[in-house]
Amino acid sequence: MNDVSRGRPQAFIFDCDGTLVRSMGMWLSFYPELVARYGISMTPEDFAATESLAMPEEIAYYHRMLGIGESAEALIDEAREMLREKYAHDVLLRPGVRAFLEAAHAVGIPVAIATSTDEDLVRLALAHNGIDGFFSALVTTEQAGASKEHPDVYDLALECLCEARGIAVPDHADVWVFEDALFGLMSSGSAGYRRVGVYDYEGRAARDDVQRTCEVFVDEFTELALDADGAPTCEVDRG
Repeated sequence: MNDVSRGRPQAFIFDCDGTLVRSMGMWLSFYPELVARYGISMTPEDFAATESLAMPEEIAYYHRMLGIGESAEALIDEAREMLREKYAHDVLLRPGVRAFLEAAHAVGIPVAIATSTDEDLVRLALAHNGIDGFFSALVTTEQAGASKEHPDVYDLALECLCEARGIAVPDHADVWVFEDALFGLMSSGSAGYRRVGVYDYEGRAARDDVQRTCEVFVDEFTELALDADGAPTCEVDRG
């Protein structure tokens, strides 16, 4: 799609996993690693159907379906301990993310995170990579009460961001959502947000599908810039 600016953006809302940080490869290997502790062999593709769920819901589902763990709560605790170690030490930023956040900060555009991942895990990754100070709000799908197949988490992130900054909630058309997940791009678009589709080669979404489901498409944040109004624009000519 064309990266046509509508005017000055009032806020940016970022997904985290696969968008800000290169973590989807870790997630694709994490679930097979978890169930392998119980003698079960599964591939990353076996977990595709539950990808849009928040992590506790996903883990509880596999406790019920596979009978692993003493309880759903015990399996969730085990998974969280594994993930804390990975998010605190192994998950790294995608190229160009820090520079883009600095550019948004320089022109006064407030930013938030809307994520399906547990808040404590996201904060570990943000702190590990030194970008935690950029975000005025961090909201999870668990807090929003709905998966990213619905726009609730983006709406809540915008509300929390505006409350934190003491500003009025703007029209959705003046807010940009940055996502790699196709279902997140679709639901945010249905709610009127403008979208930057960020392709994640480690994820499950096809590149062409992501490109068709956004106003601005990039393979990496190194391709992004802000136009004279502060709107995101792709510097790569794709013909």
